[in-house]
Amino acid sequence: MTEREVMFMAYRHEKTPWVPAPLTGQDICVPSAVQAGSRGYGITKDWLGVTYTHTEGHPSSMPVESEAVIKDIENWRDYLKFPNLDDYDWEGPAAVDTASWDRVNRMQTCLLINGLFESLHFCCGMQDALCYLLTNPDEVREFMEAMTDHKIEVIKYLKKYYNPDKITFHDDYGNAKNIFMSVECWRDLIKPSLKRIVDATHEQGMIYEHHSCGYVVPFIDDFIELGIDAWNPVQIFNDPVALQEKYAGKLTFVGGFNVDIDHIHSTEEEMKASMNNTLAQMSELGSWVAAPGFISTHGYRNGVWVQVLDDWNRPLMAKHGVEPAKRDMEKITATVFRRYKDDTH
Repeated sequence: MTEREVMFMAYRHEKTPWVPAPLTGQDICVPSAVQAGSRGYGITKDWLGVTYTHTEGHPSSMPVESEAVIKDIENWRDYLKFPNLDDYDWEGPAAVDTASWDRVNRMQTCLLINGLFESLHFCCGMQDALCYLLTNPDEVREFMEAMTDHKIEVIKYLKKYYNPDKITFHDDYGNAKNIFMSVECWRDLIKPSLKRIVDATHEQGMIYEHHSCGYVVPFIDDFIELGIDAWNPVQIFNDPVALQEKYAGKLTFVGGFNVDIDHIHSTEEEMKASMNNTLAQMSELGSWVAAPGFISTHGYRNGVWVQVLDDWNRPLMAKHGVEPAKRDMEKITATVFRRYKDDTH
């Protein structure tokens, strides 16, 4: 039995013989062929014309709202031009991005950033985007439908050139305390388009994982209704254990760890105790992939996590005649999702 097989069991909402984790069982990339988001450090633009600032050493970029692409939502078509995907090189970047993928022993994942709501507020600014949800629902709905057409085409290109097992689609709907919009608003303006994206991903033979940071418990029943296979990062203020107890077998939870303990100032002992506690709480019901929150920003601490995970899994794997794989600790302790400095594609 391979880590790949166990990963697929988890994404089928099954109980697994040991605890799968992205860091040990998946090959993951932000496809460099997809020119969404920053194109490196400094001030750059993506293929929608959104301007970003990205400070070297920081894990993510921010849109420059003073240079918003859409000046007013009523005339959004005059401002926003979608790229012709045929004009871009897909084969070259895909060959580079997937060169180290182990398709026999690991699951392959492409992260598709800047989802539907994210694209709206990246194009016009968060404040205006939230206002437009209330003042111009018809125009927002039309924007969402057009953006969905674009995203579905991107997904088809990813299938053709990257051929991943899974798409992780990013779209944040809340902060640490509450959702950004009412459930009714989300259902009216975002859910129908998101349904099309989930269905298109499945039609291409891929698993659909939805990334949504923040408190999003009010949407979980809708996620399941949409056919979403998995949700990450399941931050601690969502009460991951209670959600797993209620929805195991219907939705796979990717995360569930205490991000406060994951913080850079926590001691190694605090981290290990917290992670072992989460493993003890969430490893029995299945529908779970263990992913601590720090792996994308504090890569040098990944070695601690892998040690805890391997120690937990070793006796479970032994029952199946399997040993934890030998790890490239130098690679593991590097920042996992490091953004490139130069736009080489």
